[in-house]
Order: sequence, then C-alpha cells, then structure tokens
Amino acid sequence: MSGPVPARWEPPPAFDEYRLIRLLGEGGMGRVYLAEDTALQRRVAIKFIGAERSGPEQRDRLFAEARALARLRHPNVVTVYRVSEVGAHPYLVQEFLPGISLRGLPAPLPPERVLAIALGLARGLAAAHRAHVLHRDLKPDNVMVLPDGAVKLVDFGLALSWTAAPGDAAPALQPTIPIAGTRGYMAPEALRGEPPGPRGDVYGLGMVLHELLAGHRPFDEPTASGAMEEAGTPEARPSGAEPSGSGLGDRLRAIILRCLEYDPARRFASADTLCAELERLKEDGAPIPVPPGNPYRGLQAFDAEHRGLFFGRGAELRTIHERLRAQALVLVAGDSGVGKSSLCRAGVSPLVTQAGLGDGCAYTVLSLMPGRRPLTALVAAVAGRLGLSEELLAAQVRHEPAAMARALRAAGPTRGTLLFIDQLEELFTQSEPDEASAFTQVLGHLAILARGVRTLATVRGDYFTRLAALPGLEDEVARALFLVKPLGPEGTREAVVGPARVTGVAFETEALVDTLVASSAHAPGGLPILQFTLAELWDARDRTAQRIREASLEALGGVAGALGRHADGALAALAPDARLAARGLLLRLISPEGARVRRTTRELGAEASANRIALEALVRARLVVVRQDGEAHVHEVAHEALLEGWSTLRGWLEAARQERQVLERVRLAAAGWERADRPASALWSRRELDVVSAAGELALTRQEAAFLKASRRALRRTFARRLGLALALPLTAMVAGGAAWLKGRHALERTVQAHLDEARASITEARAHHAAAKAARADAFQRWDARGERALTGAPVVGAGGEPEETWAEARKRDDRADDAYQRATQALDTALLLDGSRREARGLLAEVLTGRMELAEWFFRPGQRREALRRLASLDDDGAGQRRFLAPPVLDLATEPPGAEVLLQRDTGEPGAPSLSAAISLGLTPIAAHALATGPGSYVLTFQAPGLTRAVLPVVLAAGENLQARIPLPRAADVPEGFVYIPPGRFLFGSSDDEALRREFLQAPPLRQVTTGGYLIARHEVTFAEWLAFLDALPPDAQRRRTPGVRSTAGALALTRETSGWRLMLQPTQHPLYASSGEPIRYPGRDRRAVQDWLRFPISAISLEDARAYLAWLDRSGRLPGARLCSEYEWERAARGADARLFPMGDVLAPDDANFDETYGRQPLGFGPDEVGAHPASASPFGVMDLAGNVIEWVRSVRKPGEAVARGGSWYYDRISNRSNSRMPNEPWLRDIRIGLRVCAPAPAPRHTP
Repeated sequence: MSGPVPARWEPPPAFDEYRLIRLLGEGGMGRVYLAEDTALQRRVAIKFIGAERSGPEQRDRLFAEARALARLRHPNVVTVYRVSEVGAHPYLVQEFLPGISLRGLPAPLPPERVLAIALGLARGLAAAHRAHVLHRDLKPDNVMVLPDGAVKLVDFGLALSWTAAPGDAAPALQPTIPIAGTRGYMAPEALRGEPPGPRGDVYGLGMVLHELLAGHRPFDEPTASGAMEEAGTPEARPSGAEPSGSGLGDRLRAIILRCLEYDPARRFASADTLCAELERLKEDGAPIPVPPGNPYRGLQAFDAEHRGLFFGRGAELRTIHERLRAQALVLVAGDSGVGKSSLCRAGVSPLVTQAGLGDGCAYTVLSLMPGRRPLTALVAAVAGRLGLSEELLAAQVRHEPAAMARALRAAGPTRGTLLFIDQLEELFTQSEPDEASAFTQVLGHLAILARGVRTLATVRGDYFTRLAALPGLEDEVARALFLVKPLGPEGTREAVVGPARVTGVAFETEALVDTLVASSAHAPGGLPILQFTLAELWDARDRTAQRIREASLEALGGVAGALGRHADGALAALAPDARLAARGLLLRLISPEGARVRRTTRELGAEASANRIALEALVRARLVVVRQDGEAHVHEVAHEALLEGWSTLRGWLEAARQERQVLERVRLAAAGWERADRPASALWSRRELDVVSAAGELALTRQEAAFLKASRRALRRTFARRLGLALALPLTAMVAGGAAWLKGRHALERTVQAHLDEARASITEARAHHAAAKAARADAFQRWDARGERALTGAPVVGAGGEPEETWAEARKRDDRADDAYQRATQALDTALLLDGSRREARGLLAEVLTGRMELAEWFFRPGQRREALRRLASLDDDGAGQRRFLAPPVLDLATEPPGAEVLLQRDTGEPGAPSLSAAISLGLTPIAAHALATGPGSYVLTFQAPGLTRAVLPVVLAAGENLQARIPLPRAADVPEGFVYIPPGRFLFGSSDDEALRREFLQAPPLRQVTTGGYLIARHEVTFAEWLAFLDALPPDAQRRRTPGVRSTAGALALTRETSGWRLMLQPTQHPLYASSGEPIRYPGRDRRAVQDWLRFPISAISLEDARAYLAWLDRSGRLPGARLCSEYEWERAARGADARLFPMGDVLAPDDANFDETYGRQPLGFGPDEVGAHPASASPFGVMDLAGNVIEWVRSVRKPGEAVARGGSWYYDRISNRSNSRMPNEPWLRDIRIGLRVCAPAPAPRHTP
C-alpha cells in the first residue's frame, strides 16, 4: 500500500519584506503569485517551485534563471529583483507584468502588428545573447504583451550560459546537454541533442512569429509530436508560408522562413542579425528626404539633414540604436577619418528622433563639441532645454555635478533628451584642465541609466584609454565602448553608389566603382579622401546623361592625388603674400602635437589683409571650415585626412616643428599678458626673445606681435636706463631708480617663487605615486611570471600569490595620480618660465618632471606622451647631457656555442607598426665584446651563422645605453628536423598594451611585459591533414576512430571517412559542404583566387586538445620528433612577434591578403575556409614562421593556470582583431571546432662541434 499523500506546501502569507496578494498562475514547474514589496511599496511577481519539484535540480534551475536575468537589463526582458528561500523553498522575485501572454492574442495578426512584436522580441533576445544567455524555451506562453502593446520575454527557467568565440555568433560548445524546451517550438538540432546556440533561439522565435502571422504553427500535423518529427528532417518545409510578393507580409514571411531553416548555418546567426533585418524592413516603408545640391560631403561630416544620403553603416547604426535602449552612455571610438561623427550625426541621432528608444519618450538631440571650455559648452547646449539661464545652470552644476542629470530626468514623462558630444578627444587637446574635470564629473552622472536621458559621444581611438582616468568616467568607459571599424568593401560600395542613386545619377561603369572602392581600402584617411573625390566627380558629372564618367576621375589625377592637387591648386591661385599667410594660418590650426585645434577669427589675426584673403580662400576651397560659436566665428582644418593626405602641409609641419613650439609659447604668453591687462612683469626677457629670434620669421597675430614688441621695447628701455644711470644720473637718482627697479624685481621674484613652490609640492606628490606605481607594476609582473611558471611546470611558487590584475589596477591608479601631479607641476613651471625664463632652477625642475613623465609613459604604454616629453626635454637640454642620456648607444657582448659564428646586424628603420629592416652589416665573428651601436637605441635583428650550424635569428629591442649580453647556442643544422625553426634563448614583449576593457574582456591578455624563454624548436607550418593521416594510419582501429577529426555544429562541419583507396574529406565552413577524396582538390565556389587547393596541405582542424596531445605523444614515442609537445603561450607569441609589441607577425597592419581571415575572400559565405599552409608569406613572422595569423587557431599550453585549454592565432573565420598575436581564446579541452588546429614545438637540440 502506498503511504498518505503529503499535504501541498503553501507559502506563508507574508515573509521577508513581501506580502502575497493572490495566485496569478500555476503550472508544472510551480506557482506565481502577485505580491507587494512592503519595503519599496511596489507590486512584484513571486515564483515558487512546486513542492513535488523542489529538489536540488529544480532549485539550481531557479537560481540559474535568476543569474541569467540578473545579467540582463532591457525593455523587452522581464527584470529580476531577487532570489532567495523561505522554509527551504526557493523563490524568484521579478517585476509584475500586467497584460496577457501572446497565446491570448487572436491570431493571425496583421503584418504591421507582427513586425512590431518581432522587433521587440528580437531586441530582447539580442540583449540576452550579448549577455551570453540562451533562452531555449521560446513560445507564445513565455512572451507577455503589456497594455501599451510592448512585449517582454519571460520564463528563463531553461536559460543556459554560453561563450561566443570572438568574431563569431556560434557558441563554444558545451558538454552534452539534456534535451530541454517545449516540443513544437524546438529546433531540429536541439531535438537531436546537439549543443544549443543562438540559432536555436532564432528558430524558436521564428515558430512564434509564424504562428502569429499565419494563425498556426508551421508544420501541419495532427499532433505536436508528429509535427516535431517532421520539423526534425531536412525535407521539412513550413506549409503555406511561402512569400508570394514584395509587400510587407511577404517580406516578413521570407524573414520567418529563414529563421526556420533546417540547417542552422542557413538561419540568422544571432538575434542581432535578425533584429537588423527586421529594422531594415521597418525603415523601408518610410521615405527619407534628400537635401538639394552635392550629395557627397567631401571633407565635412554628414549631418541629420543628410540622413537620406548616408550609406554603408546600417549594421553599426542599428547596433548603437539598440545599445542606447539599454545604456545611458555609448562611446563611439575609432580611428580618425573612419566616420564616427557622420555615423552619429546622420545615422543615430535622426533615428532616435524618429523611432525613439522604446521608453515612450519623444527625443530631442542636443549637440556640442567640448572645445576649450567643455562645461560651458555643455551648459549652453542644455540650458534652453531646461528653461534655465546659462548662468544659473552653470552655478548649479559647479556646486553639484549631479544637478543637470537630475533636471533632465525630471523634464517630463514623455520628453527625452539625447546629448551628443562630438570629438571628446578635445578634452585632452584643447580643454582647460579644470573645465575638463568638471565636465566629466557631470557626464558621469548622466551615464546613470534613467528614462528619457541618453548620452552619445565620439572619441578618437588613440584617446579612448585616457578617458577612463578622468573623474566621473572611471567605471563607465569600458562598458560604454562601441568600436567603429573601417568600412568593408560592401559598405564602401554603398557609400559610393548610394548618394548618386537616390539623386538619379549613375556611374559610367562598374570598373569605375571598383576603382573608387579599392582606393580607400587601406590608406589612412581613405574614406574622407574618397568622399572628397566623389564630391569633385559629382561637380564634374555629365549633366545631360546624368553620368559620372571615368574621364573625370582621370582628369582629377585619380583618388590618391585628388585632395593634394586640389589643395595645391587653391594655394597657387593666391598672391605670394597671401600664400605665405595661408601657411601661417594652417600651422596655427594644428597643435604642436599634430592635432587639429579650433581658433577664432581674432586668434588667427584675420584683421590683417593678407590673413583675411588667405582665410577666405581656404574656406572657399573647403580646406578650412568655419562655425558660429556664440558671437565668434571659429575655424578649423576641415579634416585630419589633410594632415596625412596633403604632402605640402605635411612638409610644412615637419619643417616648422620647432617654429610651432615657439609659436605656441608666444601664443600662451601673449594671451596671459592680455588677460592680466598687459603688466610689465609678464613680458619676456632676453633669453626668451633670443629663442624667438632663432626660430626665424613667425606668422604672428596682432596680439602676439604686440606682446613681443612690448617685450623688446622693455628690454631696450632697461638697457638704456642702466646705461644712462651709469653715465649721467646723480648717485641719488640712481639709488631711487634702483630701488624702484628692485621693488618690481622683488615682486616678480615672489610670484615666480610661489609657482616654483607649487611645482615642488606637486613633484613631491608625483614622486611618491611614481615610486608606488613602479613597485606595484613590478609586483604585478612578478605575480604574472609566477603564475606562468606554475602553469607550465606545475611546481608551487613561493611568495608570489595573489591576483595580479588587482595589483596591476593599483599600479595604474598610482600612475594616473603621478601623471596628474606631474601635469600640475608642468603648468606651474611653464608659468614660472613665462615670467622669468632665466631661472635655471625652473628649467631643472621641468626637466625632472618631463623625465618622470617619460618613464611613466614607457611603463604604461603611452608612446605619444613619451615622444612629446622627449621633444620638450630637448629644448631644455642646454649642454646636450639629456640627449646623450636618452640616445646613448647600446653595447653588445655576444658569444655563441661553439664560437666563431658570423654576426649580422639589421636595424628596423620603418615607421612605428610598419617594420622595415636595413641592409645587413657584419659585426665579425663571435665572441664580440663591447661593440657600441652608433645608430642608438631601437629595434634590431641579429643573425648568427656558421657553416654546418643552424642559422639563429635574434630580434631585440635595445634601450639607450643598455649592455646586451647574449650567449647563443647553435645546434648542428643536421640536428634540426626539416620543417622546424630554431628559436634561440632571448626576451620579447608579451601581452597587450591596449585599453583595459579590450585587453581584459576581449583579448584576455595580461598587460605588456618583458618575458624570457629558453631555446626551442617550432614548426614552420601548422600540422597538416597529410601529417595527421599518417598518425591515424599508424593507430589500431579503436584508437583511429577516437582520433579521427570530426565535428558538426553551428560553427561548421568536418568529417573524415576511410575509403578503399584512402580518405575522403567533407568540409562545410559555413553553408555549403565541400567533398574531396585523396588525390582530389577542394574547390571553393565563392573565391576569385586560391579556389582550387590540395586539402592534404590544409592545416588539420576539428581536433580536441586531447587529440592533439595524443598526436604529440605519438611523434615522441615513434621517434619522428623526440620531445614533441604543445608550444607554451610564451613560445607561441615570441615566435609570432619577435621582440617588439607588434600586433601581427609582420607589423601592426593586416591587409586582407596578408593572411587567411574573414576579409581575405570578401566575407563571402562560399569563400570561407582554410588555405594550404604557407599560402600567405606576407605574414611570416620575424623568425620565418608561417600562418601565425589566420588559417586555424592553434592549441597551446596556458601560462595563466595549470590545465587551462587555450588556443592562439585567429582563424579564417575571425575578424582582424581576433587574429592579433596577443589574442587569447580559452576553450574546453574536449572541444572540437572546425577552426582549431595544432602547431608542434620541441626542445632545442644541444650544440655540438661539427666534425
């Protein structure tokens, strides 16, 4: 007999801070109650697991749901507040959603309504996928429709975390996971028990949308199980769902059909891509007005009125719009000329104005640029919106930085504000430090998410990391980042043909379009120069035929020279005096650091006739733009592309570098003299005036000329007074005059001394933080070194425990504080030297400050700051001692075992990031002692060679005055196996100097530091299929089956099968399977080059780390390669980078055909896939190792923790940044992936004397 049935557990009517009101619903997993949160006085929904299901598994499931939802904050996803237990019964507290589920809507619905629902669900699902959460149970019952029509995803009870491989929407696969979900809405691969991924959620969403649009589920079967059996076959096709036209309903059906493809690879890769397609469908119905005139903007940014002419950035536009729905602050970062401002001005801002952000607010866009006084600019932009005077609002925010954010949030329930701040880098290049600090504190409060207030900003990529050091933004910068990459070929094509198309103009030939697209592929500033060329071509179009002719491009001299020729032509039309004035004006519009700056008409001295004529000509030629700023006209160089693309200007800048530094000092001194009402004490002494005279003829404004004239007049008066007093005046008069002079001199001394005292205090503070930064940096690096030793050897390491990232964060904090104190000291010393340039003490202190800043910049990866400090230091180096210190020749002490090897030396003479080696010179035979390199510090390559011995290459970065002592073992050439490269003992730079968010979250790399390795061997190529098949053929049948590569997943498929005559490969990189047997090539249908290849020379892939270890053990055991092993991360990265911090094996730029990555074959779905090893020699490393970028990722030994499975090197499917040499990809050791393969390392042979 069975026992008594236990009584059903009922939750108490009140517990913790909750009071139950009524039961909302009950199902198989438990009950949901409406409750009141008595602490916060709001209604919530509380979900309990049923008593019969309250075991450990169900409890874990509820807590998993809470964790999944806690990572999400999105208008289309239910919000979770808390998870806890009462009486050993777990419960989940989430927002109460009044309304009905989708199941309650009368289907079919009109296409317009289905589209609106689809957009909401796709946005919510995209947010979940970005948070690495899969829903896995999408169905109408799990979608709530609120009274205002908005939709929300609920019930994440089957949610699962997953890890996306960088650059790919597919997840890193999990171990086998039980089938879960609701039959009738599950994807076919989920039914087969395959690991879940985003495409499974896309399938479930497609099922839901089909039911809403058609009124029934896609597969007409009498039972749910029957429907599922049919849906789980390749032949299954949704009945009655074929699109039959081009109307909204038919286009929506086509999108739904793609969601329901049997093959996951043919579906949308993620909810983000689905969302983008739905957004396009929604936007297509709304015509966008096109302004009259030239549709190309030349060197100017697109504005909101040009939205109808802005093409090529659809995906980025929709992603930023979606980010703004859920984030208060989005920082759009990218290289100069990449199109950040245009994307925000012509894309995001009008889209937010038109479509809103899903919170019921109608948005107004307020735009500003920081300039010299960023807080003043911010107040001016916002005051009118709040109905306040600028004076009152400025006083409020200076007293309380949160006041502006609070006022904007209180502006009204339906009044939204999008604050757009363009060119945030001006906080560093132009803004007054106090204003910049106050500005970012206000911005930090605006970055707190609240209804109706959003901030969008652009910043040049090289200034992005510095934003995190500003007060108020420390914790916001990393999560706000949106990186804008250069336009790809398709985007560029749209940007070329789109504006002409909407205005009824066509290009004469496709070849002309191809030429224009190709012109901007890799050139710095390529896009604005292309836009400039297009604007010129438009003006030269055939107006009768409405065609843009190839002859017009030829007449311009092609894209590359069009801008320079246009600019030179504008100068040539000027009279000689105006041409000279134009040079001076352009130099004034560029800072000594090489950045564009804005100047008012008065600051440019446009009152002078030649200056006025030149300025008007530069504006007419679109080389300089003018804007109204209050009552003043402000000018700036039209685009940074001019600084690189106009050789005349580039030459002027190089020739006038010292002149511009002097000119900047004159400008600052004259401005201070003017502000202080022209006191005699602020005039310059003979020392400063001599520097001005040595700089030659300067283009001065009236104010600056007046300052120098007054200084020289005062100097002459002083000389005359002293001479007259000495020769003619009575003694008493001399005493009286001397007393007056002494009184003024003493006043000046006191002022200068006050600035020197302020500087000393700042220097004392800086020294303390400097020393602490040095100690914390060394401690962090020691911890990383200890962690690496522990990971590689397994041996415990004494005295180096703790988390290195925490210590590194402390080092960076101390660095920020030291640099801030150094900056304050610099300002005080600059002021002191302006007042009295003869003070040697001030010059000595400034040299100390600059030296400290140089050291910090070197430690914390700010090369631009180091170069600038070194330039300034040179101007203080009266006796050349500083130059000798920083340019002292390195000294080499070199030996080999055995001795007698010739040493060749090459120096890297290329630009930063673009290595170029000089011709080799011989240093003689080893040993070589005390050889000084007259060429100074820098990057070098040493090559050691001798008959019968292995040639050894040693890249080194040598510091000033360093004594490099290298002892290089040279094994016999016969002892190094064919196909392997010998890497001698040496040092290199390991890790990343990128901003902290990119380094930690994406690259997952430690900070850049010097690491030393012993000598080792590394394979020149990745292990090939031919080599792996030799391994398989040597194994017994059971082991052969276990080690045969193979995978079928959302990331692609690969299968190897044995035939009577050999092996047969099935390779499916994306959508289309490719087949070839032994002796047959693989043919890629989507390629225009390397379309036919020998697959036996492909790198092996779809092998797990365990498979790789078995192969290496076989190599060792069989005697083919004694000691064969996985490369460590240190060994792999050193082989890739040589010695310096290059991003890729050949430098910092990776062109599409340099390696096999996502851009190599135009991102064509049928072009993806591996290449034969060695097919891309352009990306050979400094040691001659091939394919360390692209082709396949390679298993390596982790230096982070013992047993961690890590792959390095990017692949044919990943983007450029994922193919960096410092990008790490942790995985699972059992994982097989079509993109992961292997490279072999081994111990270096011991040197032996040749017979």
